[in-house]
Amino acid sequence: HPVIPEKPETGKWYRIYPEDCVDANGEKAYANFQLGTENKLLVYFSGGGVSWNEYTAARQTSLYSQNAKEGFYMVHVDLFTDLNGNKGIFENSERNPFRNWHKLMLHYNTGDFHAGDGDYPYTSLDGSRRVLHHHGFRNYRAVMEMVKAYVPSPENLLITGCSGGAFGVALVSDDLIAYYPECKNVTCVVDSGFFRIPNWHDIAQNVWHSPKEIVERLHSDNIMLDGLEALHRKHGDRVKILFCASVRDGSLARMMNYINHNDFSFTKEAGDECEAELKQLCDEMRIAIPTVGLYFFDVPDNSQKDKNLTIHCIIGNKVAYEYRTEGKTAMEWIENAVNGRVEQIGLGLLGKK
Repeated sequence: HPVIPEKPETGKWYRIYPEDCVDANGEKAYANFQLGTENKLLVYFSGGGVSWNEYTAARQTSLYSQNAKEGFYMVHVDLFTDLNGNKGIFENSERNPFRNWHKLMLHYNTGDFHAGDGDYPYTSLDGSRRVLHHHGFRNYRAVMEMVKAYVPSPENLLITGCSGGAFGVALVSDDLIAYYPECKNVTCVVDSGFFRIPNWHDIAQNVWHSPKEIVERLHSDNIMLDGLEALHRKHGDRVKILFCASVRDGSLARMMNYINHNDFSFTKEAGDECEAELKQLCDEMRIAIPTVGLYFFDVPDNSQKDKNLTIHCIIGNKVAYEYRTEGKTAMEWIENAVNGRVEQIGLGLLGKK
């Protein structure tokens, strides 16, 4: 995409290059932005794994690399994000209720769930000492300062993200909302962002060097729920909080398999564990945030047919318009929430009522 000009055209994607913003390896970082015709803003946190220690820091991956056996976080995401600029929630078609909104796609190539604000030294696979620039939060802030000039006061704010970006929604939404204190209609959608690690607080503080206000919210092994619970506690029903996931998410199952069994691979047993974890999470979310919106789905992952796993993420996919749980698509579920009707869909897939 071209660099954004002084007077951008509506409906066209541009790149925003804030000064002094870099990715994990110190290369220039940027975001994608599209000016809409409605005074409403969609902010999307892109996904792409996570790094939380020296071992994971040394094992990055990208669409240009061939050694993805143990790639924990992505760099060089330009192809990945540019190709997704007309899919799912960004689709330029009549069936997309958000097609005319202003759209911001925050790239993710810092390994920190968009929440980092510091540097982390590590030893690379070739034995050299390097630094991972966990600058996700710093980059997001610099982008927002530029976007605010184009979208100074939106009527609606929809904050969403998939996978690693879903965690970003949970951790960064409170800060983002502060850019628009007069916006009364705010919706946050976490798509397929969940797994447990006991020391999230320590990771955020000492590996990512996240801002104090983010670190202080983290008190359990569930960083996503810690973030959303704090968001709900502060803003109440002004902010509608939504969570969606497939019941045997292959990518989440793989990460859980690594954390629980040190096996970074797709297995049927990992899918079983993922399903059990989601059942527990469903109960925890409904207690912590009684007004939470939920959408569970079971679209098979065709690349893992023999393992009975389901797809990872939905809102960036055409499936968001085509697959139905209880007669409702994921996009209809989000649209209803934005318009004030928050629903819990697909609980039967987890044996819930």
